[in-house]
Amino acid sequence: MLEGQYAMKNIRTRILRFTVALLTAIALSGPPVMADRGVSLVCDIWPPYQFKTEDGVTGMAVEIVEAVYRRMDIVHVELRAFPWKRALDAIRYAEADALISANHTPAREIYLRYPEEPIFESSWVIWTKAGSSILTLDDLKGKTVGVVLGYSYTPEFWNFITANCTVEKVYNDDINFRKLSEGRLDATVAEFGNGLTLVRDLGDTAIRPVNGIEIKRDGLYIVFNRQVTGEAFVQRFSDELKAFKQTDEHQAIREKYLGKGN
Repeated sequence: MLEGQYAMKNIRTRILRFTVALLTAIALSGPPVMADRGVSLVCDIWPPYQFKTEDGVTGMAVEIVEAVYRRMDIVHVELRAFPWKRALDAIRYAEADALISANHTPAREIYLRYPEEPIFESSWVIWTKAGSSILTLDDLKGKTVGVVLGYSYTPEFWNFITANCTVEKVYNDDINFRKLSEGRLDATVAEFGNGLTLVRDLGDTAIRPVNGIEIKRDGLYIVFNRQVTGEAFVQRFSDELKAFKQTDEHQAIREKYLGKGN
């Protein structure tokens, strides 16, 4: 009887060890059947990089990411759009495999994996209206500045505006640009390409970036939940993205949304 119990315990121990080893391998390599089941992505609405059409969500970042997945033989890509903070929560709590597009912050590395290669690099600047007296960062003192909830502004800039400005927080850049157009803000902060698109869509040619004030220049990444996707998969995505950037297809996508020479 004791020998039988010992044998059974030994079998259970082996099964447990095998299960732990299998789960560890999955965690390191990423989902083994991802190509079959596809991927679930989230994003915010942030033209020209992500925006809604009658057929769904598209944009420059979306097209680049989908092209890279195709190079990895993953053709089933589900994409849902939310306000930025909701999208960030979705990837943080593993409601999706990845999020498009996020800046790098040390705090997010706790629950996100960042590829080495960004989708693209961008400049964040101050936007005002023609005739504004805002020409330098110090000129923002006493002014009303619009920001977006959940965006990763630099600590230096955030400390400056919270100490010296009236800060109004909204859920997306489109609201800020409309408020700026209506005279309800003195300035807002936005990524350069996104700002150009919003100004064009509003038809307000008086809104313009302030020359000489760059809040930050940063990469924008597709980011992956650490518990869902392993490091090896993220590295493979990064390598494929880097290679894709050397293709004519990638250049055509950039020119489609940003114009020739960009």
